[in-house]
Amino acid sequence: MTGRKRGKKAETTRPPEQFLDLADVLAYVGQVIARGMPGAVWVRAEVASLTDRRHLYLDLVQLEDGTEIAKCRATVWARERYALEGKFRQATGGTLTAGLKVLLFCTAEFHPQYGFSLNVLDVAPEFTVGDVALRLEALRETLVREGVYGLNRLMTAPSDYARVAVISPSEAAGLGDFRREVDALARAGVTQFVYLEATFQGREASRSLTGAISGAREAHGKEPLDALVLIRGGGAVTDLAWLNDLEVARALATFPAPVITGLGHARDDTLPDEVACIRTDTPSKAAGLIVRTVAGAAAQAQQHVRAIRAQASEVLVSADAAALWAVDRARNAARRQVDAAQADTDALMRQALGLTPARTLARGYALVRDADGQPVTRAAQVQPGEALTLEFADGAVGVRGE
Repeated sequence: MTGRKRGKKAETTRPPEQFLDLADVLAYVGQVIARGMPGAVWVRAEVASLTDRRHLYLDLVQLEDGTEIAKCRATVWARERYALEGKFRQATGGTLTAGLKVLLFCTAEFHPQYGFSLNVLDVAPEFTVGDVALRLEALRETLVREGVYGLNRLMTAPSDYARVAVISPSEAAGLGDFRREVDALARAGVTQFVYLEATFQGREASRSLTGAISGAREAHGKEPLDALVLIRGGGAVTDLAWLNDLEVARALATFPAPVITGLGHARDDTLPDEVACIRTDTPSKAAGLIVRTVAGAAAQAQQHVRAIRAQASEVLVSADAAALWAVDRARNAARRQVDAAQADTDALMRQALGLTPARTLARGYALVRDADGQPVTRAAQVQPGEALTLEFADGAVGVRGE
């Protein structure tokens, strides 16, 4: 039996008599989807990527804890695109870009050739704006809970700027506006500026900005900075929303020098603005603040110099007056000493003159002289029988010694 099986030719399997072509199956799937979703629905998702080819082709995803759990394609057809983008721009100031959370009014479609996709008929931009606001509030609460939200704002605003680090997008218009104001300070050697480049929007913004802030911190460690300036030109709410990043805000809030922001326009509000020591509306206004402060410090220094010179002049005048007074006093004292010495000399002269032999004889004294006419002042000088002469004021008398 086994041998017969080996020798028997294998039978060919016949295909089933009933089957569906792939196109039929996919068409059936499309009919099921159409019956299951008979109309348009609002779909919440995040734009993972976007391709502009007259029509807008979107890759939509849903993330949970950073993990992608759903994904599909969506299309904004050219016939709806103008109205849809205008509506979105009016509310947000920008256009649909990757990274945004959106609420889209869509119909579902399954095409046998292109597969499943959503056709976008409308957009709710207030959802995107609201998501930005909710995210901002959540980040703010985190920083407050960590105790770092207001740290940089407690720093004292600089009274002068000798060394400043500036973070901005590369070759941005806002950077040009800033440098037009401050380059004169750099050329004069008054203020040194350390420029650092960073990406301010898109998925790389957080890593790029925290890296630039770290570079500024290293520069501060080598030589202290008076301030760190963060600038970029105006942009849409959705563009500036990339700045609402926890790592960026934490790095700015804990920066060891005052932070100055010049981001967008006056109406714009970002988390870096909230944690900074000083907030200005634009890059030009940030530059103007620095220029005014430096000019004010220079004016104050000039005023101090004038005050010091005036005080020095007063001291010199007082010193001259004191010196003259001291000279006069010394001169008067010397004069008094000379007068006193002169009086003493006169008295001595009068006393000396009063002791001359003639004046002494006139007062009743006699001068004894020996035979040679020499004065005899002691008895021991006289020999017995020696001839002596007594000289009186009115004449002389001869005597002999005993």
